[in-house]
Amino acid sequence: MADSHDARAVARQHTARLLKMLRGYGPPAAVPPAESEPTALPGKPAAVTEVPAAYSRRPDRTPPRLPLDVVRSDAGADCTEQREPGVSRAAPELARDGRESLPAARERSAFAPIATVGESLARQRGALGELIAKAQQRVRLDRMFLAYLPPHLHDHAVLVRLDAESWVVHTDSASWATRLRYALHNMREALGQHLGIALPKPQIRVVPAVLPPPPRPRLKLTKRNAKLLEVAARDLADDRLSAALRRLAAHASKPPSEPIENQPPLR
Repeated sequence: MADSHDARAVARQHTARLLKMLRGYGPPAAVPPAESEPTALPGKPAAVTEVPAAYSRRPDRTPPRLPLDVVRSDAGADCTEQREPGVSRAAPELARDGRESLPAARERSAFAPIATVGESLARQRGALGELIAKAQQRVRLDRMFLAYLPPHLHDHAVLVRLDAESWVVHTDSASWATRLRYALHNMREALGQHLGIALPKPQIRVVPAVLPPPPRPRLKLTKRNAKLLEVAARDLADDRLSAALRRLAAHASKPPSEPIENQPPLR
């Protein structure tokens, strides 16, 4: 009887445990872990597929460059605002030999104005500088001279020298020299006051203009060539070409002095 009572108690315990498990009150049944199978063969790494990006990178845009004069004005304004009163600007850095250092010289040259061709030539020294100075002085004197000279004489007067020692003017004919003599006498005082010197008596020299080369003589049709054209025109089957050669041969006025058969052959 005792054994049957114990068996019933154990059965009731198992039954109650099963009911709790079915109703969800009991502990979950242990699930054995599943064995993981390798997806790739051993010794070979798995290939990774690169996915393209969903957006494209925009290139970096550099800020627009400002003109040089705007940069100078802005830089000057910033320096004046930041500089305290009574504080002077620092002197450029000097090297050991007393010269300005290369970075400072480059910084100064970057903002220095670019000289024109005329300014560069005017700064030349030596023989070239003297020649350029004389040419510029000559151009100024020529402009002053033409400003006081009557307009109808501009094409017939060339200023050669104009200073306190001599006044020389060239012209192309004697008739224009007479007109220049009166014109230079009338403008002598006013031109001297403008130059600030006492002008001497003008010297007018007649220098004829260079004559153009003689025209080349016109080519003439010789009598012998005219006779050859007539003979060729008679032997041609083309009537139009034959008529053209006859008209060309008609330019020779005089007949040949001897027949064509007796003349020497052409070379």
